[in-house]
Amino acid sequence: MRNRLKGNKLNNQGFSLLELLIVIAIIAVFSVTTIFGISAISKGNAKKMNKNLYSSLSELKTSTMSKTGKWQIVIKKQDNDMMISVMRDLKEMETYKCSASRVNLVYNDGTDHSIKDDELVIEFSRDDGSVKSITYGGTDISDKQHGKFIVTAAGRSYETELWYKTGRVTTVN
Repeated sequence: MRNRLKGNKLNNQGFSLLELLIVIAIIAVFSVTTIFGISAISKGNAKKMNKNLYSSLSELKTSTMSKTGKWQIVIKKQDNDMMISVMRDLKEMETYKCSASRVNLVYNDGTDHSIKDDELVIEFSRDDGSVKSITYGGTDISDKQHGKFIVTAAGRSYETELWYKTGRVTTVN
């Protein structure tokens, strides 16, 4: 039996350079695919959030002018979600949620107001559809002519603009 063991050599050479390069290439392909996938999801979330913001503002203006009650939109960060809520008489009518970890929302009226820091509340006038008030953290900031919502994710920006005197809502992207 001892002679048999001497005749058999252990194959203890390890991996060849070619095998290591192939494994590294496979890992690189999976990593790049994952990064692009996450980036595409983030861009899609930002675009969807901008679209929902635009439609919620337009809908709020129409509801304020045509239906009874006190209508407003509340935009805030809650837990790990960015939330856009349409309210009627302080009751939530409709809410859109988006993961705040991938999307950044800023309201700019000459000054950047990060929605992650505080909530933004918008009301339209029943008479003519103009912006009645915009409050950020409880402070009225509607003394300008217009403001712009900027939604960013993965290096891509989407904008929705709100004109105070007319209540007009436009989107660039």
